[in-house]
Amino acid sequence: MAVARPTSPLRQQFETERKRSAFFSFLAGTGIGIIAADTWVSPWLGVPGGLAVGGVAYLLVFGYETLMWRKHNG
Repeated sequence: MAVARPTSPLRQQFETERKRSAFFSFLAGTGIGIIAADTWVSPWLGVPGGLAVGGVAYLLVFGYETLMWRKHNG
């Protein structure tokens, strides 16, 4: 049986902010991706291309925030 470690208020605030900033990056990346894919690639790839770009933006921000937290706070 695993025992849950108590989390600090700073860690909880970080988790909330990390998810929020990654979600906003997803929204912005999706919008940009839809416009770019629809304009320069193909009208059929507008939404799927936008979702792909948004997913990449989400992963980049989420990964970067996680890396920086571990670098500075262990």
